[in-house]
Amino acid sequence: MTHLTPTLYRTIVVVDVAGFTAPDRRLPDRLAVRHGMYEVLKTAFAESDVDFDSCATEDRGDGALVLLPSGTPKSAVADRLPDRIAVALRRYNWTRTSQAQIRLRVSLNSGDVLHDGKGWVGEAVDTAFRILDAPRAKEVFAESGRMVAVISSQRFFDEVIAPDPGLLPEFYAPIPVSVKTFTGTAYLRLHGELVAPSPVPMPHAAPADTSGAVLDVVPRAELTDLRRHLTRTEVPQLAIMVSRALGPAASLPPLDGITNAWSAFQLLTDFTAGPDGIPPAVTFLRLLADQVGGEIGELLGGWVGNQARRLRVGPALERQQQARAPVPGRAHLHLTIMLEPVVADPARCTLAFWRQDDPAVWPPALGGVREIGIDEMEYRVDEVILEAEGVWSGQGISAAVEFLLPRTLINLPVQRWAKEHATGQPQPLRYGYRLTIRSLERMRAKHWHRAWHVRWDSMLEDPSADRLHYSGCAEFEEFPIDAALSDDHWVGLVMAKPPPPQPEPGAPPDELISALRSGLPVILWHPDAGPAELRELLDSVLATDSGLMELPERRKIANSSRMAVPLKNSLAHDLVVMWDDPKRVIVLDQPLAPAVDLGSTLRGYHG
Repeated sequence: MTHLTPTLYRTIVVVDVAGFTAPDRRLPDRLAVRHGMYEVLKTAFAESDVDFDSCATEDRGDGALVLLPSGTPKSAVADRLPDRIAVALRRYNWTRTSQAQIRLRVSLNSGDVLHDGKGWVGEAVDTAFRILDAPRAKEVFAESGRMVAVISSQRFFDEVIAPDPGLLPEFYAPIPVSVKTFTGTAYLRLHGELVAPSPVPMPHAAPADTSGAVLDVVPRAELTDLRRHLTRTEVPQLAIMVSRALGPAASLPPLDGITNAWSAFQLLTDFTAGPDGIPPAVTFLRLLADQVGGEIGELLGGWVGNQARRLRVGPALERQQQARAPVPGRAHLHLTIMLEPVVADPARCTLAFWRQDDPAVWPPALGGVREIGIDEMEYRVDEVILEAEGVWSGQGISAAVEFLLPRTLINLPVQRWAKEHATGQPQPLRYGYRLTIRSLERMRAKHWHRAWHVRWDSMLEDPSADRLHYSGCAEFEEFPIDAALSDDHWVGLVMAKPPPPQPEPGAPPDELISALRSGLPVILWHPDAGPAELRELLDSVLATDSGLMELPERRKIANSSRMAVPLKNSLAHDLVVMWDDPKRVIVLDQPLAPAVDLGSTLRGYHG
């Protein structure tokens, strides 16, 4: 017997994965796609202030039917949800192989529905599915390469989108729909960049060209005056300005060919808005107005204000401006490179990197992931560093390279690695960068983080060099190492010898694990020096009023001729510094799937 519920009025969202049954998708890929689709939807709904778990949902294999809770504003759905889906997809796809990446068609409708005990039915539900399958929508979507196609029903468009200029009704194109017994009109709009990360195309030469993605942000009629002013305006601190406009969720794209504010503006219109709903191109002009000041600054500020009102992001823009951090006086850029063995193949490892493009913004976005051979690690790292230098070329700021390593790779001789191998005259990394390592185990072990913060904050208050505990010190030899390091006085450990790749079974408490558990942010060792030589080296390196806080920079200086006391080159060169700042934690809570074309170089992959 069929049990019918009372008729309910609901906003209806139907999603479908484009190309779900494509031949290159195997069963594991399809399972990953289904899981990813729901992950993306939950994130996008949450960022649109809608609890996904409170929605009525039906799984459709390669898609889903979602009925929003009663009282959910339809305008909020049309305003926020498409962009939030595009942003969530971009984050998701960045760490997936091509077969597991997702593009979605999304239909919007509203109307009466009821549940017959087996599923949701009603004319409004049928319409949502029919417009989703419109052949014209599929054709345009396939040709565009965009990540999201939003298809609105005629009713939803007329009632919700068309009356509200803030929903940009002019960007929806009418399309004919003739599917099964349904014939009518729907409205299509595309969102999001290309599925696979690729270099952003540079603007073409003719400055009068206002076609393309730039029109996704502002109407054509408003661009002429803006273009005239921007083509004559240089951008101070270009890399930082573009990075701040994009926000931490996106890596800085190549800036070759970006010669003025107009070309930077065009570049940024290829990126969708972040969680605050502000298009990066608008954020960029707000930043530029503050930087250049004067008549141009006033003109840009007025234009941004008009766009903020049109896009209904005025309050968000004001909050963004108030929260903007100044660039620190003694700023450093950071390139964090993670290397981790592949469990199934000991001859290969995963390489991932995070490049900080704005010294005041942390955490950075994931820059790329590759599966590489163990024997080619140094050369692949060289490529990542050269790519970062290409992006940083316009910044007069020092840089640090830090290696995020698991215990099994903790003794990689990264302090001996070099860059620019292709020139035939490679230069040691230690000459050009503050070179440190970090613990992957501690980064992942959140139950160690409280103690880590306590010791770091303690070191900031008192960075005296006498807060280094020297392993094997006769004064403490009767105490187990974990007991000795429990004393809050210690913020660093100097190990008498390099740590083994694994703790030794049946041995006393492991020094490295004890130091990590105790929260010590500084751990030092040397592959060759004995305890007396190592102490002499550190006494020289730390001969400064700033104590431990200058350790990474002083370690770099120790490789040059600037040290007051000459040191044996091998001692200074091979000192291993684990410098672990808990306030700069890398986000590791998503799978790092290697990109396609395994073993290829990292050039050309950007956020």
